[in-house]
Amino acid sequence: MLENVSAAHILVILVVLAVEVLALVQVWRDRRRSAVVKVVWTAVIVLLPLIGVIGWAVNWLLGRAADRLNRSGDPTV
Repeated sequence: MLENVSAAHILVILVVLAVEVLALVQVWRDRRRSAVVKVVWTAVIVLLPLIGVIGWAVNWLLGRAADRLNRSGDPTV
């Protein structure tokens, strides 16, 4: 059953799993998101591995960029 699996396949699987775990940890550590949003992101990441991780990464990066813009444009800071 596993005779057609090469080291490259295993490496790709391990990298995808590591990125998924990283995404899930970041989702649950985010204090700005509600529990419902965290559950939805968890379901998306687990059910659609590559698409979910890419979607989360884009959302996360855009959120961080928006936070930075809000902080730099805030005259009270």
